[in-house]
Amino acid sequence: MGRIPTDWDIATSALPNEIKACFSHTFDTGIAHGTVTVVYNGNNYEITTYRIDGKYEDGRHPESVTFTTDIINDLARRDFTINAAAWHPCYGLVDPFGGKSDIENRIIRGVGNPELRFREDALRMMRAVRFSGQLGFSIASETLAAITRNAKGLRQISAERIRDEFIKLLLSPHPDRLSLLTETGLIDEGWPLPIKPGAAEINDSIKPIYECPKKAALVCAVLFFKREPEEAFQALNAMRFDKQLCRDASLLIKWAKTPIINNDYSLRKYLSLCGASYFQDILTLKRVLKTTDSEILPLINARYDRIITNGDCLSIRNLQITGDDLLDMGLSGKSIGKALRYLLDLVLRDPSLNYNATLKQLMHQHHGFEEV
Repeated sequence: MGRIPTDWDIATSALPNEIKACFSHTFDTGIAHGTVTVVYNGNNYEITTYRIDGKYEDGRHPESVTFTTDIINDLARRDFTINAAAWHPCYGLVDPFGGKSDIENRIIRGVGNPELRFREDALRMMRAVRFSGQLGFSIASETLAAITRNAKGLRQISAERIRDEFIKLLLSPHPDRLSLLTETGLIDEGWPLPIKPGAAEINDSIKPIYECPKKAALVCAVLFFKREPEEAFQALNAMRFDKQLCRDASLLIKWAKTPIINNDYSLRKYLSLCGASYFQDILTLKRVLKTTDSEILPLINARYDRIITNGDCLSIRNLQITGDDLLDMGLSGKSIGKALRYLLDLVLRDPSLNYNATLKQLMHQHHGFEEV
């Protein structure tokens, strides 16, 4: 597949106590499920005994496990054929379910009866779609049909686990697979609140997402761009995205919908309000969602580059005057904040004014500055 593995699953017919007897430094990781961590040459290796899972009552975890000496039994409990093969240093590839063939044919297929696999662990349905997005594989028809029939099982899965699969799909090389979430009903069953992305939103967002850098807040903003920023925040928060991502996505939506006037003062004012660190992502949204004439965006970007290169003041904290200075000049309370905002607006119009002595002089010249 041309992919470099990030981790390895090690399985053995040896029982946990037998594994521990073979190594001097081990600790129990999931001993009830046959997993022991071995520390060898400074590295940790999880080793799991071949097992057969018992009944799944919660749609996620088996009630019990039974250890076995047959690797085939162990592989039979895996989710998809592409994950149900093993390699032995002496005997080579063990592939009882045709995983190698499915990899060659770029197919995601449930091991054995996919209905059973999804009833055992409903998150596997989201994983199937996520694998499709990451690998560019199609989902076998019988497996896809089983997902549709069992989509309600996703209600048993925590929002956090669904979120992790969802964002990996959004950031995958093939975000067009998002449409599978609506076709199968997974989005309706997996998103916890009424504010959720609909089929039209998902379909309309696919092309823009393809054109975006792979940044979580940015692609989430594309997905919810038709909503109000507050709705986007609520929807992402319901799926347990971290608060910073929720804020970032909603802020990007707000400012990408706000027109930019292409002159120095207006752009500085815009940057002071939205935050310069967000500006490139805002321009990206405007470009991929076509909310601004594409011909003017390079001109705006060039103006932005010049403003940043010049180090123009864009916020109160960058003014060369402080609240303490204004306090010494006789201002107090809310007047200090009003004066700082007044001075910032002057500096946004003319950055050359941003010197302490100049700003103090401007305040003295301002009629009734004590009441600004």
